Amino acid sequence: MAVGFRSFLRVDPGQSLVETVIGHIARWSLAKQIEVDPATPGRYDFADDNVLTIFREHDGDSQIYRWRRVHEAAVRGDVWRTTFTALERPDAPGWLWSEIETVDGNRPEPSSPFACMSVPRVLRDLLGKLTCYDGRTEMTARPQWGTSRNLPDLMDYLADDSRLGAVYIASQGTRETDDFVDWATQVTWHLVGLGSVFLLDNTVNREFNEMVGAGHAVPSGTVRTFLPCVDLDDPRDPQRHKILGIGRITESSPRRLAGMLGLIERTRGAESSLPPEAVELDRVLLAREPGPTIAQPASLHAVTIAEAVMASRSAEHQGATSDVQALREELDRVRAELNQERAQRATILAHLKALTQEINALRARDTIDTAPRQRLSAS
Repeated sequence: MAVGFRSFLRVDPGQSLVETVIGHIARWSLAKQIEVDPATPGRYDFADDNVLTIFREHDGDSQIYRWRRVHEAAVRGDVWRTTFTALERPDAPGWLWSEIETVDGNRPEPSSPFACMSVPRVLRDLLGKLTCYDGRTEMTARPQWGTSRNLPDLMDYLADDSRLGAVYIASQGTRETDDFVDWATQVTWHLVGLGSVFLLDNTVNREFNEMVGAGHAVPSGTVRTFLPCVDLDDPRDPQRHKILGIGRITESSPRRLAGMLGLIERTRGAESSLPPEAVELDRVLLAREPGPTIAQPASLHAVTIAEAVMASRSAEHQGATSDVQALREELDRVRAELNQERAQRATILAHLKALTQEINALRARDTIDTAPRQRLSAS
């Protein structure tokens, strides 16, 4: 078992974090036909080989919540365990930890359809409802525009040593604005919850390059990955921050680029050290988890850029994993709605059948009551 997706985000205080998470998991569960109330703690067995554990508790003014689904009969390529853990505090930042573990993780094997694990739909939706941060950088579900006014903030984001994920900066180059936004959204589709994405038009791009210097500059029309703790004064530092160049961008489809970036960021996220408080809370929750102890996942090996490129090529040949996942989720939602309509229709038909039987019974009684009078009048 290995981590295929891990996102750890800080959440601003004063938000209904736990209730919001429960609401989104409830909608997702309905689409997946999981008929378990995510607000009710306990251990639930369903669908023969699935175990769902829900933990919810108040710790003073804080709230702790965990939702964990385990597919005990998972085989290679399957999702084995999905976990959402939230800590809500009234006067201090809380956090949201999302993790998906698979039988074969996110290893770049061409035969694996899960070479790049999709972003959980719950997390993508939550980022549209909650104010979340990676370190000091706000995390959003879509790329953000960088402006001349917020360039100083962007410099702070780059230098931040508390963030776990990368900051991606995309330069517009020769693309039209709408085309650039669409392209960047596709290319960074698998980075939601893992990295922050900023778009620079050509004017702001030049201003940015003047501020960071030649070594850390973003060439026009490229995408640069800035790892945590950027040091503009260290001449060796630019080597850490890779550039997705014009050549590779030109020869690759957005889907292929998205798979490559997503695979690298997932490996980086799986290897990042979680804050000690999250590790300690996880230990406590595991000790209190009802039922048998569940094995812990193995760690992933580091994924090189070359391996990610190979995996992205394979993924492109096999089709759009993210598109397929989205279609599967939509299909599950439609099935849930159809099942609900069928249940309602069956109830209505049963009611109509009962009414028909009652009407037939009344007609039969009327026939019996009037039959003697009909014979008497005839005589």
